[in-house]
Formats: sequence, structure tokens, C-alpha cells
Amino acid sequence: MLFLKRGLMAAGALALAAMLLNFVAPRAAHAVVATAVQVMNTSATPVPTRDVDAAGRSAYTIECHSAGASCSTAVVPSGYTFVLDSISFYANYAPPLPAVTGCTMALAPAAPTQNVYRLTLTPDLYGGAYAATNLTAYVNGGSSIFLGCWPSPYEVNGVFAGHLVSTP
Repeated sequence: MLFLKRGLMAAGALALAAMLLNFVAPRAAHAVVATAVQVMNTSATPVPTRDVDAAGRSAYTIECHSAGASCSTAVVPSGYTFVLDSISFYANYAPPLPAVTGCTMALAPAAPTQNVYRLTLTPDLYGGAYAATNLTAYVNGGSSIFLGCWPSPYEVNGVFAGHLVSTP
């Protein structure tokens, strides 16, 4: 009987020790990890962060419309960069003019061969052409977007969607 009593007492002591370790060990381990991964965010050494909602809060759309072969958008506000995410446009023609066969988009001001994008067209039943595509392009503040099509249509309409990012 004494042997059984001592065995139960030892088992109770082990259970009590396990319960104490369960309460003490996670806090001690957390304290060790917290001191090992401490981030100092001072003005001398700022920690970079990313605002994942910034694109939605600064959505920006510009358009161009022209009764001719090309059009230019309004100028992007200075102090910002326009991150272009998508473009959609329509070029129309009037018979006897030939159907539209090509269009390009250029980010101005730039040299004629820089920042030029050839756009894939889908012809419609009436000789015009349209396109809608996602792309990523950057337009600096004070610049605009130029859209041109050939042969000369009598109307060009473009919508450029994206968001503004402030530039330092």
C-alpha cells in the first residue's frame, strides 16, 4: 500500500510539474523571440512599409477624344506618376476612307521611338477598330499620353485607367 501511495504521489508531482511548464514555458519562449526580433523605427533609420490600399485610394482615369487620326490626354499632375494599368479605345472611320489597320500609344514627351506601344486591334463590322488591354506603364507628372491610328480615321477615343503615386 505504501508503494502505491508513493507511486501516485510521484505521478501527481509529474502532472503538477507539466502544468507549471505549460504556463511558464510559452511566456519565456515568447520573451526570447520578442527580444531577438525587435524593430527600431526611428527617423534616422525608418522601416519601409507598403500601403496595400494606396492604388484604390488614388485611382485615376484620363481620356482623349479627337475628330482625327490622333489624340492626346490631359497632362498628368506634377508631383505624381500615373501608373497606367489598362487602356481601352475605339477608332472609327467614315467611308470612303479605308478601315483602321493599326494604332500606337506613346508616352509624351519622349523621343519618337521611346515608350511607344503597338496596340492589338479587333476590327468591328463597320471598318473601325477597338482594343482593351491590361498593361503597366508609367507616365511622369507633366507628361501626357498620345494615341494615334492609321490610316486616318475620323474619330479616336481612348480611356486610360490606373492610379497616381506621389513622387518625391
